[in-house]
Amino acid sequence: MCHLCRPTYSEDRSRPAEDQSSCCEPFLHSDDCPAIEHIGYLMAQQSGEWSELLSQEQTALALSRVTAANILPPLTVLPSGSDLLAYCVNLRDHVDGSLVRELAMMLNADWRDLGWERVNNSTYLCVIGAGVAGCIDTTPNHERLYLRYASSLESELYLAGRAVDLPRSRLFLQTALYERIDTLLIEVRARVWHWIYG
Repeated sequence: MCHLCRPTYSEDRSRPAEDQSSCCEPFLHSDDCPAIEHIGYLMAQQSGEWSELLSQEQTALALSRVTAANILPPLTVLPSGSDLLAYCVNLRDHVDGSLVRELAMMLNADWRDLGWERVNNSTYLCVIGAGVAGCIDTTPNHERLYLRYASSLESELYLAGRAVDLPRSRLFLQTALYERIDTLLIEVRARVWHWIYG
């Protein structure tokens, strides 16, 4: 069951509310919400009919759920160093393409002010731990987030067979990564709100 499909109850009502027009998360992708739902939301954004699908309160709630914890798979469950080395998230698989484009445009224009470093024309980097950086590749339609390591740490992670042998805390890296991504997503959510209701 997708997040917005969860039944709502009140004290004087013993069954789900009748009006559940917002069946899916409009900004997050999941197996519970088919792509056709997101196409409908995108068309509503472009045609100015967004308010017919979602109220401002529902939009605010949906945008508030666009967080690193809801987009990025957790690092804490990865069983080995090899899994950390291979960590890569195709952003469009988890969040609506309009938000991904907004994130890319924001990084392209303001990466210095946002505290990121530009590696090349489409890749941005921020340090999340000793020898570890989060990277966002903004190549259109192939936007992804991955981790980059100092060469010595990369060798240690490659040799670490199990999580207990890892030279870095997965919880620390995950917390630092989520904090950096959430800082970006705050601005993305504000911009999306502006172009829907501004």
